[in-house]
Amino acid sequence: FRGADEGEIGLLLRLAEPSSGRISVGGIDLAECRTELWRRLVAWVPQQPTIFRGTVADNIRLGDERASDRAVRDAAALAGAARFVQELPSGYDTLVGDGGRPLSSGERRRIALARAFVRDAPLVVLDEPTADLDRTSAGVVAEAVERLRAGRTVLLIAHRPELVAHADRVVLLGGGAAVREEA
Repeated sequence: FRGADEGEIGLLLRLAEPSSGRISVGGIDLAECRTELWRRLVAWVPQQPTIFRGTVADNIRLGDERASDRAVRDAAALAGAARFVQELPSGYDTLVGDGGRPLSSGERRRIALARAFVRDAPLVVLDEPTADLDRTSAGVVAEAVERLRAGRTVLLIAHRPELVAHADRVVLLGGGAAVREEA
């Protein structure tokens, strides 16, 4: 989607309910689906992902608290995070977040993508995954987004043409409605 805002994302994630109309997925009105069940089917990577105080592995496991060490490492590799994580003083056991090691914007984004990989949800919502990243970090994140698309439906909210160019379908939003669609 191009032109989506946080309110529209919140509606899809069931963080808010529509004041009029309805949201349906596969012909099912989301209002009829239990919120916690719906959210299990969705992985969300916000534009500014939160890194909580804990280890890198703990932060990746926010996608699936039952994930094995191997699943965490595999998710990090798919997200393009494995290299920088392995260079940290204690690798996946390095304390990050509030009071821990600060991470760059690109590193935070890759940890958030690793959460999405480890969650393995059929629907992934990505909000501006390369916003404010340098060219190198943006390239790593874009490659991870391509890997994340495999076998999933990905709703990519982006303004960067290089990300939008990979989409199967582009919907331009304006005023809360689809303005134009491109195949």
